[in-house]
Amino acid sequence: MCRQLDERELEILRAALTSERFYDIYKSTTIPLASAWRIIRRLAERGYVEYHNGHVKITEAGLISLALHDDVALNILAGKYGVSANAMREYLEFVCRKLGNTDFPIRSLPDTVGLLGLETLRELRGTPVEGLAVDLLFRFCRDCVIEINGSAFILGNNGIVAARCRFCGEDVRNELYPDCPHAKTLFKSLKMHFLRDYKNHYNATKKT
Repeated sequence: MCRQLDERELEILRAALTSERFYDIYKSTTIPLASAWRIIRRLAERGYVEYHNGHVKITEAGLISLALHDDVALNILAGKYGVSANAMREYLEFVCRKLGNTDFPIRSLPDTVGLLGLETLRELRGTPVEGLAVDLLFRFCRDCVIEINGSAFILGNNGIVAARCRFCGEDVRNELYPDCPHAKTLFKSLKMHFLRDYKNHYNATKKT
């Protein structure tokens, strides 16, 4: 996603924001027809667009790559995830600083948290993009989420990794590695519960 696109690739992606017809995209650029066709095929192979029967659709992967260079794409992406353009830009720049220019295959923004890893995400704690990072982590790890009394958590080996927490008030707080007494007590309680269940299951299996 962080690979530097050339100007003609960017021109095609920008045009694909306003039209899904290949001919309209070609006509709105300064690129010759044969070259435009080759670029569309190349972008499709990389997952940046989908092409079928003369119709071109920019994918989220393409939108992410374009958002690094284009404010219109940035605003569309930010709107999709309910954050400001500045927050989205800061997150994308953070991802690219960590991943470099390697063209990692991703289909959507939540895929980036899988590439970064939890320890790298920890660096976003207390920053303006912490809430976005939490949202992406919850989208990426849907099966890891534990919901309790209107709050939701993702657990790690040594504590709560991410929280959408209402324990301290009515408003939801999106936090990475929350450091509060309620979170620590909850993690300890859940850990003891899981260990007790594991022990009971182990003993039952041993008897059979």
